[in-house]
Amino acid sequence: MKRALIASAAGLALLALTACTPEVPTVSAAPEPSEAAAVVESQADRILPETFAELAAADEAADAKLLANRIGGDAKIVRAAQYKQAKADKKITPDVLPEESQAVYVSSADTWPRVLVSVTAQPTEDVTPVVMLWVQDSFDVDYQLRGWAHMIPGATLPAMAGFATGANQLALDDPMVDPTAKTVVENYLKLLNEGSKSELQDDFLEDTYRKQLFTARDVLTKATKKAKGKYKDEVTTRAEDTYVLQTADGGALVFAPVQITSTFTVKNAKVSVPAGDKALLSGGKLKAKVVHHYRDLLVFYIPGPAIESLPGVVAADHNLVKVTPK
Repeated sequence: MKRALIASAAGLALLALTACTPEVPTVSAAPEPSEAAAVVESQADRILPETFAELAAADEAADAKLLANRIGGDAKIVRAAQYKQAKADKKITPDVLPEESQAVYVSSADTWPRVLVSVTAQPTEDVTPVVMLWVQDSFDVDYQLRGWAHMIPGATLPAMAGFATGANQLALDDPMVDPTAKTVVENYLKLLNEGSKSELQDDFLEDTYRKQLFTARDVLTKATKKAKGKYKDEVTTRAEDTYVLQTADGGALVFAPVQITSTFTVKNAKVSVPAGDKALLSGGKLKAKVVHHYRDLLVFYIPGPAIESLPGVVAADHNLVKVTPK
């Protein structure tokens, strides 16, 4: 007789990032403005409230179809999944995204796509501020919220250029940043795929995101071995949707979307998942295999040349968006 084996999204890594709230520095303005930012303060004062108004309407109705103008991409996918989970399990609630901002970062780019970033106030006593990313794909479309991530406990954000100039928006391989954003993202994803014994551990500051991911991987790997099965994470990114803003110290903030597929397979058993996971099930019934699909946003800080520190993740969230039987 086949037995049921539970594969939980919670077990696959709960990254609530609840701990002491890091101090968020004030955005600094360049002393001698040489060019105007892509978004002036009055425009930001319109973009953010319109986004939160759209989000509030969708939240009230628990309907992702209402996320049509100011919210798209991964942000819409993640929120839609949160609505489904909340409906299936009352203990699950969508992320609280505060309207109040502690800092707003704007791009000086005169080409597209270009970005706008907000660092929110602290949502609750036990939850860190949220870094939110807006993207404008072309001159004739609105800025859209594309993702958000809670700050890593203990992390700090660097000073950035203010509205007078905006921050330089750099290419992933721009040599002005050392190591380049491309190298940092590629090496960090390699680290995530290789696991806790990777030689790349020493190339980055410690962070709770990978620590909890590795802990969950170890637990589930042991669980599948007992059931003569297998567990595997596969981590990828989308370079075309990764953005880089230069910091005041000559370093960079990097905003990288990450997809993770976590595959849990057993023999002579049937996989079972909690109600919150089951609400996201598509593609058939679960048997001996279940795949959890995640859409995460990672925010890296690469220090400038005068700062003696390693690159590190300063904000990250782990968002379950789909469950499939294969």
